[in-house]
Amino acid sequence: PDTMQTTSLRRTLKRLAAIHGSGTTMVSVYIPGKMTALARMTKKLADEVGIAANIKSRVTRQRVSSALSSILQRLRSVRHIPENGFAIFCGAESGKDKEKKILQVVYPPQAILSPVYSCGAEFFLEPLQKMAASDFRDSVGFAIVSGEGTLFAALTGHGSPATLKTTSVRLPKKHSKGGQSAPRFQHERI
Repeated sequence: PDTMQTTSLRRTLKRLAAIHGSGTTMVSVYIPGKMTALARMTKKLADEVGIAANIKSRVTRQRVSSALSSILQRLRSVRHIPENGFAIFCGAESGKDKEKKILQVVYPPQAILSPVYSCGAEFFLEPLQKMAASDFRDSVGFAIVSGEGTLFAALTGHGSPATLKTTSVRLPKKHSKGGQSAPRFQHERI
């Protein structure tokens, strides 16, 4: 990952980690880089809006419904998903005087592997924190060589292998049937 992008991610995560809500009003959504994942998450969040209507506390119910509606509105406007996916954080920050609504979209430097929906008193930042903590010093490179080709790849601390380069080779056989070897091949068949 780009150092500038990782530095920006760390700064954003620090800001998001400092935000606390009352009750379970902070909603975190992680979406992998596939349109099918976006469609599934949109459906899940629409179902969650209905479930949130059953929350007993009026204030918590309103805050969760508001956060889910804001996220759904943002998801419906998405036309293209980045290859690495994205994360959305929404909630109402509890302050001394008044509350402040937060809506933050984060584009990670590495691929989000699975969709996540989390509702809590704080944003669920663990997957992004792992990405920000891992860099190329935590990477291991490897090469796989076979008679058919080679594969060069890197495995990062995040756990997803990145294929750097592949090559394929068509090598000729060591010998062909015929010539001086013909009698030997004849013996091997029997």
